[in-house]
Amino acid sequence: MPDPGSITAADWLQIGKWLTRLWVYFFCIVALAFTFLTAHAIIPSLVTSGHLPNTASKLRPPMYATATVILGLAGLFMALTVDKSYLLEEFWDRFWI
Repeated sequence: MPDPGSITAADWLQIGKWLTRLWVYFFCIVALAFTFLTAHAIIPSLVTSGHLPNTASKLRPPMYATATVILGLAGLFMALTVDKSYLLEEFWDRFWI
């Protein structure tokens, strides 16, 4: 089997863009988890225990909407990341062989 090809400066630039999209996806997932957890578990718990007033429950629908938007962004960045996965074939022509 031949060795993998060398990575050029253009390849490194594309790999950098790919990694940036992957990191943005990661932070979208973290933000999604925090927002959904806060809206679905923390706020109702604090309202039930009396640590927050009942009006704090009005924050839940906007937080669910925000979580939906973040989920859409995460899906977009994951699709962009998968779309750029062809970069690996540029210098490594075999995957599992």
